[in-house]
Amino acid sequence: MNLNDYKQLIDKDTAFLKAESNIDIASLSVPELVFKYQQAIYEDSLVLQFMENERDIIKKNRWLYYTGKADPEVYKEEGSVDIKILRSDMDIFLNADEKLNVQKAKVKEQQLKLNLIEAFTKTIMSLSFNVGNTIKWKKFLAGEIG
Repeated sequence: MNLNDYKQLIDKDTAFLKAESNIDIASLSVPELVFKYQQAIYEDSLVLQFMENERDIIKKNRWLYYTGKADPEVYKEEGSVDIKILRSDMDIFLNADEKLNVQKAKVKEQQLKLNLIEAFTKTIMSLSFNVGNTIKWKKFLAGEIG
C-alpha cells in the first residue's frame, strides 16, 4: 500500500471510531485495529529494511563508478567520468547522483508511511482511555456524577 492508501484507510477507521453511537463497539474493536496496524508496521518495516539495503548497494555501486573502480560494462552503458574526483568531494557527487536520489526518495516515503502507521497505532491504543473519559463526561452532563 502507498501513503495515500494508508491515509484513506486511517480516515475510514477514524470515522468509524468517532461515531458516538459506536462508542462501545469502538472500544471493543481496539485490539483488532491495533493488530491490523501492527501487522502493517511489521510488513512495512521489512520493506523499509529492503529499501535501505538497496540504497546502500546503489551507493556503493555509484561510489565505484565515480572512483573509476566499477566494471567496464558500467562505463560502456553510462559513459566514463572525465574528471578526477577527490575523496573529499565524493559526498557532493553521491548526494547529487540521480540513481541514488531515486532510491533515497523511496526510502524517505517508506519512512513517512511507517511513521504515519505508528502514530495512528498509538492513537488507537489510547482510545480506551478516551472512551472512559467520554463516558465520565456524559455522566457528568447527565447529573449522574457530582
